[in-house]
Amino acid sequence: MSLLALDIGGTKTAVILGTDGAAVLARREFLTCPDRPFDEFLADVRREADALAAEHSPPTAVSVSIGGPMDEATGHLLVPPHLPAWHGLALREKLEEAFSLPVHIMHDARAGAYAEWRYGIGRDSHMHRLAFLTFATGFGCGVVIDGQVLAIPGEVGHWRVAEDGPELFGKAGSLEGLASGTGVAMQAVASGKFPAGTTMADLANAARSGNADARELLTALAEQVGRQCARLIDLFGLEAIALGTIGVHAGDLLLEPIRAVAHREGLRHLAKRCHIAPAGLGEHLGDVAAMAAALQAGWREDAHRGPSVESQAAALMSLAGRVVADPELLAGIEAAADLLVETLKAGGKVLTCGNGGSTTDAAHLAEELVGRYRGDRPSLAAINLAGDASNLTCIANDYGFEEIFSRQVEGLGREGDLLVGFTTSGNSENINRAFERARAARLRTIAIAGKTGGRAKDLVDVALVVPDSRTERIQEVHTLILHALCEACERAFS
Repeated sequence: MSLLALDIGGTKTAVILGTDGAAVLARREFLTCPDRPFDEFLADVRREADALAAEHSPPTAVSVSIGGPMDEATGHLLVPPHLPAWHGLALREKLEEAFSLPVHIMHDARAGAYAEWRYGIGRDSHMHRLAFLTFATGFGCGVVIDGQVLAIPGEVGHWRVAEDGPELFGKAGSLEGLASGTGVAMQAVASGKFPAGTTMADLANAARSGNADARELLTALAEQVGRQCARLIDLFGLEAIALGTIGVHAGDLLLEPIRAVAHREGLRHLAKRCHIAPAGLGEHLGDVAAMAAALQAGWREDAHRGPSVESQAAALMSLAGRVVADPELLAGIEAAADLLVETLKAGGKVLTCGNGGSTTDAAHLAEELVGRYRGDRPSLAAINLAGDASNLTCIANDYGFEEIFSRQVEGLGREGDLLVGFTTSGNSENINRAFERARAARLRTIAIAGKTGGRAKDLVDVALVVPDSRTERIQEVHTLILHALCEACERAFS
């Protein structure tokens, strides 16, 4: 079995079949042409993927490396400057629909960091702290600490580092404008000393030929990149920084100046031990980075065995870090706890519901309230609406499965009660109908959801949306949330 990997850039897209050892079995590429409809781009991906699969084993998963800004948890692109026609695109959803396979998506800077840590300059060195700089069309950063790719939701390319400069990322003087190939080429043309269409490769060749203007531009570029390296060294105590495409292709011109600036600007004891070098994967960086999302998630060629326990634990740890760093979600959990306690103190009851694995979460919350969580306290009124098989089958038979919870809300719910619905997608029809019925009956409502929150988030008083797209990881955090709610009740009623 193989892995289908996509390296999607603003200029070209590579379609790769790879292995769980990050070896490339076969590869094809085509021009991205991001101004055309996405469906046309997807047709090209399908064509190339089908051609590769015909010559090799069929893929069992899809892995994508693509530039941001983006929401990795949901697989939605936000406003990537190099893909202007793709703003707001639900990329994971589109690819899952096209290939009927699990789809893993990672920001290209984070994918490059993982690729370099595991297969590039970090390989065989037991390196703990490494950063990778996307240093080509755009400028971005990924960081690996102790084997974990940091979940950095923002973009270092958006940082303003000067008062003036090419306007990229929506502002003049951004790091993207001053430290990317695109930005330096724009500066060259704006100077009037280079013709329209000048590229970073043209400037590098001119500098090698002794062109003083080109050398001046590259010196300024090295200054900005070196300063950014120093910032990262000071913040993370890095052992290595791998430089992307420009570092690979123009390292002879830029590497020593970048190192000199980083050592001058960074904390001396940290900077002197940090190895700054072109990406160790060289020309293969993009291909391996394209596989990184799936490899980091634990994909293996013997996919029927599933991801390893280690990789699943690492994924859960990464998600837990995102939860802790999400002030909106944490505030939502506090608000849900307050709503739960207020309902019970006022003499109301809690109704819970969910489907499949979420049914067990609904039952878990209800039984912890009626019974106890840890300490001894009075029993609290809670009913799991999925717990009575005779009710469920009667309503499903007479009214349809979509009404199994809403009908019970109508019969059992009273004004001032609380409905808690567990739905990993937020789009379970029977859960959302229950929320609608609860709203009409003046019950209060909490949705414990995942992915984007779906339609449920707009139907409830409090929506707790776990920032991930994987059902199993979402449900693991749902357990954490329901335990937090139980803890609040324990404090309030003990």
